[in-house]
Amino acid sequence: MSRTAPPNVDLLRPFQLERSQLRGRFVRLGETVDYVLRAHAYPPPVSDLLGQLLVLAGALAGGLKFAGRFSLQIRADGPIRLLVADCTNDGEMRGYASFDAERLGEGAPERPMDLLGKGMLALTVDQRGDGGELQQGIVELGGDSLSDCMLNYFHRSEQVRTGIRVAVGQDPMSGRWHAGAIVMQALPVTDPRRMPEAEEDWRRAMLLLGTASDAELLDPLLRPDDLLFRLFHEDGVRVFTPLALAPGCGCDEQRVWNMLASFPLDDLESMRQEDGGITVTCQFCSRVYAFDRDRLSGLLAPRRH
Repeated sequence: MSRTAPPNVDLLRPFQLERSQLRGRFVRLGETVDYVLRAHAYPPPVSDLLGQLLVLAGALAGGLKFAGRFSLQIRADGPIRLLVADCTNDGEMRGYASFDAERLGEGAPERPMDLLGKGMLALTVDQRGDGGELQQGIVELGGDSLSDCMLNYFHRSEQVRTGIRVAVGQDPMSGRWHAGAIVMQALPVTDPRRMPEAEEDWRRAMLLLGTASDAELLDPLLRPDDLLFRLFHEDGVRVFTPLALAPGCGCDEQRVWNMLASFPLDDLESMRQEDGGITVTCQFCSRVYAFDRDRLSGLLAPRRH
């Protein structure tokens, strides 16, 4: 997993506002989002939505305690049919999109979300590899942005007051993609006497969050701590240990081989090429795994008898 990015990029910085007890996470992606989006040369509208989903996955994963993989997945009936972004507990991120190129080229919609149409957003925490379980929440797509979908989920399912600010952009000179996000959430107020004060704290924090510009969220030369101080210094910003983020697919030859071994014989036979081999391309990182006729014979021969 790469760790060559500048210190202000590809990281998750948790923080808390001392005065109001609001908590949050700042995520800025450079190499990670650029690698994911350019690995498949997605069209700009697809890259923009997948970039948003990727930085949201990093920000939301940072608010959870888990050992495994947290993922956001959208399945929809529009030109963009599938978006997947996930993050492991140690900061490895990956993403993937599936779309209908013909429908996508029919013309720009009024809203980017119209490229998705009707569908569902699933949030999944998979800890099965560490002896845990699979947990999932689902919400219907709606609103003007992916942030609106997430806010709707937290309002309906988690009942956690949440604020989100997301930016995705492509450098006009280098063509490299950047993404940034701040997610803030309110801790429960147990003392009814503090409700009016907590309400004012939340209102003020959301006003300040709304002043963060896309340029500030994306600028690799602007330290995340400096931006957080710029926004919330009157409330006292306490930052916590950052987590380095990096592209990391998790695929390898043995896992692909094990996957092939689990397929029925008819499926394997249909996958074979003219030379008798099978080639598998990872949908996340585009890495190609080729298995020739001789190697496959040990997998196929026993099943023919």
